[in-house]
Parts: sequence; structure tokens; C-alpha cells
Amino acid sequence: MDPKRILLVFVAAVLPLVMSAQQSKTDETVEFRPHWSLQLQVGAAYTLGETSFGDLVSPAVFVNANYKFIPALGLRLGIGGWQGKGCQVTTEELYAFKFAQLNADLMLDLTSLFGGFNHKRLCTAYILGGFGGVYGFKNKEAAGIVPELEYLWDKKFFVPGRLGAGVDFRLGEKVSLGVEANANALSDHFNSKRADNADWQFNLLAGLSVRFGKNNRPAAAYLAAASAAEAAAAKAALEAAEKEKAERLAAEKRAEDEAAAHAAAEQEAASRALAEKVKEHSRAAAEHSDNVYFLIGSARIREEEAAKVQQIAQWLKDNPDFTVAVVGYADKETGNAATNLKLSENRAENVKALLVSEGVDADRIVVDWKGDTEQPFFEQERNRVVICTLE
Repeated sequence: MDPKRILLVFVAAVLPLVMSAQQSKTDETVEFRPHWSLQLQVGAAYTLGETSFGDLVSPAVFVNANYKFIPALGLRLGIGGWQGKGCQVTTEELYAFKFAQLNADLMLDLTSLFGGFNHKRLCTAYILGGFGGVYGFKNKEAAGIVPELEYLWDKKFFVPGRLGAGVDFRLGEKVSLGVEANANALSDHFNSKRADNADWQFNLLAGLSVRFGKNNRPAAAYLAAASAAEAAAAKAALEAAEKEKAERLAAEKRAEDEAAAHAAAEQEAASRALAEKVKEHSRAAAEHSDNVYFLIGSARIREEEAAKVQQIAQWLKDNPDFTVAVVGYADKETGNAATNLKLSENRAENVKALLVSEGVDADRIVVDWKGDTEQPFFEQERNRVVICTLE
């Protein structure tokens, strides 16, 4: 059997799995979450040569760290190796040598590419491509062959190009079992023999992967729909409460009007002078103050909200006489008081951290958090907020 066809046969076997992935339903309540995983692979390595296939098979082991950016694409960094073999045809002598290998591969998840993300998918097919660094050593067996091999080396470094394909089978929430075939195209010197072409090394590996953390999180669209449903359910009660509040405030206002008018007259002169003094200052600050909104139960600053914080940071850097008050809130319709207090603190501290990372001195940032004790807005979802006020 031509070993160069092994990988093609493996890919052909994977294609039906890719097509079946299109029938898998995606859970719309969750979305993909970037994550790390650790993979241990063991199997057989074969260096293409001029003797029977079985004579040139050696053991191989690899340890890989995988980071998946998006459902269909990830990066894998690995270290492994063990043994390679060659054969001197004229004397029919086999020789073995050791090597250690570092790999950097891009992993294309074909099932997610064609079938969409599904965090409970039982079978995942992928292809890979990348490069590596191979350090060969302990080549004394080849050195003992006579006549001397033309490309004989003692210690040597090689840079292979890599491609391959594999299938992972989900065993549990964070554990999967995979089978992979890959090929490495190395320098003609790899097996110490001159052939005027690349030396090919093939690996057939089985591996166990353990994922760190979940590969999914609640979908933003799902959370938005849930929030909308909660808002609709509370709308009638809110309208009744607002009507009662408006009537009460109107009665209180009539009783307070006379006192308020007198106080307002006394304050008018002082307020006019103060207003003129701070008018320009307040207008500039108000124009660049902003609110940073968060998803329900989350303190993570989303990309669109991070842009607001970056604009505030730039304005502070351009106007060194100003400071900013950062106050975190949580909506009282979700969670409990203790949880919401901590959540509002985390939101405020995350905004402060982003401002500092954008170049704003920490002593120009005043941080506070209110939990759900104060609700600055009538709309429930708007109270999941950090209010940034320039002063």
C-alpha cells in the first residue's frame, strides 16, 4: 500500500461524517465560547522508505494544547516525537533514530463549518495544516552502516510542513476521544539518505482530549428574548405603579410649590452666577459622559460598549483636568441584593480596568457601586449599567 494514500483514504472516510453534521440541530439558546483543551495522542509513525511498510513503523506520542477561536477554527500547539526508521537497501540494514517535534497547526472544524455550532454534537471531523520544528538525534545506527550514507547526520534540525485530518468522538461534557492521521513533509536529509525529494513521515494517532471550561454560553439573542418576555410581563404592573406614583407626586408637588418657589427665588441669584461659571465645564463633560450597558447577570464589557469606554478614555487623555465617576448598578428584578451588589461592583471595576488599560491614570477614576438599591432608569434592562460621568 502506498503510504501517501493513507491520508487521502482517511479524509474520504471523514466526509460522510461531515455531511451528516448538516442534519444536527443547533441549540439556539447557546452560542460558541472560545476555550482551551489539552490532548494526549499515542500511535504509530511511519517514515517513507524502500522496504516493507512494517519494517519502518515506529512508536509516536504527542501532547497538544488547543485553543478554539470560533466554531470552525482553532490553533493547536504540540510537542512530541519518539523514533524514526530508515533502511539501507544495498545492505538491507534497518536503522533507527530519535527525534523531538514541535508543531503549530490551524484546525478547521468541518462539521461546524457545514453544519453550524452544536455543543452536544457526538462526532466532529476536522482537517489541519501547519508547520513544525523537528530535532533529530541519536543517529548512531545509521552511522554504523557501510557504505556511509550520503546525507548522514548526528544531530540536525528540520522544519516540516504538515497536513492531516481527524475525527473526535464526544465521551462527556469535557472529554473526547479522537483518531487522527497526519503527514509531515521534511528535508531529504531526514532519513540520512539522498532521494532528491522530500522525506515523508506519516502518523496515525489516537488521543484523549480534556476541555478546560465550557464550549458554550447563553446566546445573546436568547437572553434578549428572555429579557423582553420579562419586561412584557411586568409592563402592566409598572404602568399601574407609575400612574399611582404620578398622582402622589402631583399632590406632593402642589403642597411644596409655595416653599419651592420661595427657595428657588433665593437660590436663583447664586445659581445664575454658578451656572455661568460651570456652564462650559458641564457642557463639555456631559457631551462626553456615557452609559455602559451589560447583559443580564454579566459583568463582561461587550465590544460595542467597550468602544464607549475607549472614547471616554481618549477624551480624558486629551483633557487632563477632568476626572470620571464610574458607578455600577444592577436591575432589582434579577437576582438578590447581595448578588446584585457584587455584580454592580464587578461591572464598575471592569470599566475602570478598561479605562486604565487605555492609558487613564487610576487616581483620575472614582469608582462606586449601588447594586439594586438605586434604579436610575425606569426600563429594567437599562439598569444593568455603569454610568460614567465626567467631572
